[in-house]
Amino acid sequence: MSIRRLLTAVAVLLSLDAAGAQAQNAGDLFDDQVLHRIDLYVNSRDWQRLVENFTTNDYYPADLHWRDVTVRNVGIRSRGTGSRSQTKLGLLVAVDHYTTGQRFLGMQALVLKNLTQDPSFIHESTAMKFLRTMGITAPRESFAVVYVNRTYFGVYALVEDVNEVSLPRFVGESTGYLFEYRWMFDYHFEYLGSDLTRYAPLFAPRTRVTESLQAFYGPIEAMVRTLNDVADSDFVSAVSPYLDLNLFVRHVAVQDFVAENDGILGYAGLNNFYLYRFAGTTLHQLIPWDKDNAFISFTHAILQGHAENVLMRRAMQVPDLRALYFNTLIESANLADRIDEGTTQGWLEREVRRQQALIQESALNDSRKPFTNDEFSAASSAMLQFAAQRSPFVRCEVARVRGQSCQ
Repeated sequence: MSIRRLLTAVAVLLSLDAAGAQAQNAGDLFDDQVLHRIDLYVNSRDWQRLVENFTTNDYYPADLHWRDVTVRNVGIRSRGTGSRSQTKLGLLVAVDHYTTGQRFLGMQALVLKNLTQDPSFIHESTAMKFLRTMGITAPRESFAVVYVNRTYFGVYALVEDVNEVSLPRFVGESTGYLFEYRWMFDYHFEYLGSDLTRYAPLFAPRTRVTESLQAFYGPIEAMVRTLNDVADSDFVSAVSPYLDLNLFVRHVAVQDFVAENDGILGYAGLNNFYLYRFAGTTLHQLIPWDKDNAFISFTHAILQGHAENVLMRRAMQVPDLRALYFNTLIESANLADRIDEGTTQGWLEREVRRQQALIQESALNDSRKPFTNDEFSAASSAMLQFAAQRSPFVRCEVARVRGQSCQ
């Protein structure tokens, strides 16, 4: 073969590889019907430093490979709060950390969640899918087996990161203000006063990071002050410029149905959400995050945390919002029990069984997980119990609160 023909053949092959890579998109990566494989290639000395310094947020270069897509020179770092592990590292992949503007399937970042706080492995993925099915915007997730330098590191959840690039899918725009809520103390939307520096540790800016303290926190301070101080008769009209109360109540109701104990109405106050303020307005929206503590018990109280949380307590005093909350709980129960054509099990049980079947073998072979295989099996059984018993429990609790008999 002549040199010219050889070069032409190589060019054709490269163009076919590029076309194949371009044909893939984030939707393919978050296809939860598939157990994906993610390969990370990291200099051995850098990986050792990352393991040794897993409590820090220091970045190290790596190449990421998925299917026929390879992204070179991404930044990886340890991530998580209670989930940080030196044995099975949780990782944030910052695609553009070393190469400005670089993207992976159109994404700026990807979370490789190590699943060290959930023996079943499927709390978060199931909760997020339930939220999305109920019309609440939530991150997409799928599962992958992760290999580092061809060594198996176990089953991970691939989680859609909330950032400036992904915001249009979550809220329809990206030019407003995004904050990550950071738990600092037991906080329930109490008014902290007019000093804006008191709100800054709780709401960490993720976009427009060079703007003033007033630009970031003035509307948050005004929102919190209003929802605390406004008269009951004016509550809806006064708070609505700051928050879509109907959406907030539905969000909380769905979260309560899946028995989330560390979210908006968490056991230690607010936790695990992003807050977005739309550009040119004072209107905010909550985006859910981190659902490892969902499905804690099928008998989780449907009014848990309401009295402590200022916003939810006051919302439940508005008849229309109170009715919406209970109606959304019933709607959630109906979704969980929904039997579609060609099926004999409810939606939630089918989803639990499907995810369990997808990951079971790889999870049992995951020697880095901080659980025994017996604990994994017991947690998997508990998920099936939740799927079977949560809906009747919730229906009876709603009927009891409404002064009706439980059927």
